[in-house]
Amino acid sequence: MSDPSTPQDNARSLHDPQVRYSQAHLVVKNYALEVCQILFSADNPTGLRWDPQKEKSQISIVDKYAFNLDQVAQNPTIVANRGPLAWMRTSGFRQVQEVNMRTNRRVYTDLIRGGVTLSCFSVQGLEAEAIAAYVLDSFQAVRDVLRAMAAQGMMVASHLGFFRIEASLMGEEALVKGGSRPNLSVVPVSLSVMVQRRWAVVPQNARQLKGISVRTNTIT
Repeated sequence: MSDPSTPQDNARSLHDPQVRYSQAHLVVKNYALEVCQILFSADNPTGLRWDPQKEKSQISIVDKYAFNLDQVAQNPTIVANRGPLAWMRTSGFRQVQEVNMRTNRRVYTDLIRGGVTLSCFSVQGLEAEAIAAYVLDSFQAVRDVLRAMAAQGMMVASHLGFFRIEASLMGEEALVKGGSRPNLSVVPVSLSVMVQRRWAVVPQNARQLKGISVRTNTIT
């Protein structure tokens, strides 16, 4: 199996268009993180500003493996945790999109459904709630924008797009206790998403046909 075929124009990073994501798990988690970073890099209701330079940032937006609970005592944090991914198998007969009769090169396409949870941490419960509410409202507001950003390689030859938000849910506040650190509040925001995936299968020793002769008989 080869990489996704060229016409798909793999999804590009929202920060750096030169960086491309060719795998579904990268699209799901990285887009969620990047959207949050963009949202908090401008004026917003929480009053918190994200900056690429860690020492200047008032809020951390990271993957769960780059997260430390001790950091929350300094700055509120949004932590991304991707859930399971599954093939939908709903895009037609055997998911075949294109067949080259000369080389038998086959292009397949399908959708992958998954989810990502954005956990909003803060030492103040009201602040954690405010961050989560802003994230929830914002993803709902930009869901169509994410699907239509052709310049970012997100919607090239498909009406479904690379990153489609199906549902969003804000959970209840919970208290995180531990050791000598102050009690922390966390409010999760869960997103259900679908990602388009396209790939090609090319026979290694295929020979191109130079011509085909077709005969037809008329039965009377």
